[in-house]
Amino acid sequence: MGVTWVEEYQAVERTGDNIMERITERNRILSAGGDALKITAEIRVSQNNFNFDLNALQRELKKDKDAKNISPKEYERRTNMLNEAKIRKEQITKAFEEGTKSSFRGGVVNRAYEENERTQGYSNSELMQQHRSAIEEQDQGLSRISEIVKRQKQIGLAMGDEIDGQNELLDEIQEKTDATNSRITRQNRAIGHVSSREGSLCGYWITILILFVAIIAVIMWKIA
Repeated sequence: MGVTWVEEYQAVERTGDNIMERITERNRILSAGGDALKITAEIRVSQNNFNFDLNALQRELKKDKDAKNISPKEYERRTNMLNEAKIRKEQITKAFEEGTKSSFRGGVVNRAYEENERTQGYSNSELMQQHRSAIEEQDQGLSRISEIVKRQKQIGLAMGDEIDGQNELLDEIQEKTDATNSRITRQNRAIGHVSSREGSLCGYWITILILFVAIIAVIMWKIA
């Protein structure tokens, strides 16, 4: 049995909670002036996956509604669940951006930059500019990774749809095969009945023929 819509939603919900925990951890690292590049990259990837899965849930819900696979009441319930997930998405985005702005406003610069020989002699504002540039480059790289992941998921979904279509076709072939077998069985029975009746009629004709020969023989004997 495949994963249900509700189970997929619960997985997205858990991903959202995990992202919020990671953002809190990242903001704490930034406030302390620590190296948050790695955790920032991980959060970005998780955000992209969260958004993709949320959109996939919305498409699946519309598909179920159009196919009338769910009742209007269930559609309304799932729509409310999606709205809650969208609010969570806005909270995640806001928390992430606020943490970044706070680190810049407070003049917090990643220690990795301070300790880098290439940054020695730069002012604090120049270090922060380099920090922003590094994050922008990182975001571009993460966006490319996200696109790759998104395409892979789309390929997986397309393959799933194709498999479902093939399974439906196989089920239809099986049903037609069963119906054909049933017709053949009925035809064989009908032929058997006809053959049985023909065999009985043949026996009757042989008996009549023997009686007729016997009668002729008796008549001929009497005449003789």
